[in-house]
Amino acid sequence: EVHSGDSTTSFGADADQVIEQYAPSMPAIGDIALIHGGYWRPEYDRAHLRPFAQALADAGWRTHLVEYRRIPGKPDATIEDIKSALDAIGECIVIGHSAGGHLALAVHSHESVRAVIALAPVSDLVVGDAENYDGGAISEFLGEPATERLDINPQSNPLTKPAVLIHGHDDIRVPVSQSRNFLSAHPAAGYIELEATGHFELIDPRHDTFKLIITELKKFA
Repeated sequence: EVHSGDSTTSFGADADQVIEQYAPSMPAIGDIALIHGGYWRPEYDRAHLRPFAQALADAGWRTHLVEYRRIPGKPDATIEDIKSALDAIGECIVIGHSAGGHLALAVHSHESVRAVIALAPVSDLVVGDAENYDGGAISEFLGEPATERLDINPQSNPLTKPAVLIHGHDDIRVPVSQSRNFLSAHPAAGYIELEATGHFELIDPRHDTFKLIITELKKFA
């Protein structure tokens, strides 16, 4: 049973405007803002990422597991919450998985962000919308066609901070083409593609991928 952090901080009045802190037992190497996925849907919250957050803390990183409002058709509330959480956390490396990878890349220019590690990110909302990812998840999130919201589409915007994308070759939730195409448009980004790896292995601390993530983190420490 993984507990829900060592402490909790609210950054707004909504129950979803909350950050769980996981403290290392040693002096912290640095701070991580951890953003969960779930295709921005209301039914998927941060709970599934708690073991990963705890593992990052056990590896020496003060880890801030961010919750955020997930209101269909109101993406600006979600983006605002991520920025508010980053204001509260201060200087950090952001790790986002899946839709959380989208959010990490979308807000990467925020002053708190030193670098981004995007795990199987939805980096191109336009393609994802056209290809109807997860049964229309992107149009539900945005409330309008993705072509109307290029401002929050990482594929369409410059990359101004260090970032590395990690994607499993066999991902059936978010196609690996998302990260490959992001790299083509943003050649300064780091990219690691993992053979025989799917979507959820990237957030499983028992999987080999975890050691890789720790190695990448240390490059930004």
